[in-house]
Amino acid sequence: MMPTMKARRIGRLTVAASLGQAAWATRRHWQALPAERRSRLQALLRQTAGGPANLTQNDRQELRRLVGELHLGEVLRNSAMRATRGGRRW
Repeated sequence: MMPTMKARRIGRLTVAASLGQAAWATRRHWQALPAERRSRLQALLRQTAGGPANLTQNDRQELRRLVGELHLGEVLRNSAMRATRGGRRW
């Protein structure tokens, strides 16, 4: 295998591993939410049908609050730190 092809393959594997770790962390945060909040978040997301204007002002505020409870910024930050470090932390 040529060196550039090997580097591309390793790069793709690294990206796939990073995405997998982010997905796993997101799943853990999702499961940490109480069932009633998860259900409400799902209902609000379905109600938007891809457009936040489909929600009332109160529903948009509730959606922001529920998404905030997922702490996705923390997930992204931790995933980025692991990816740049090149190692895995389980």
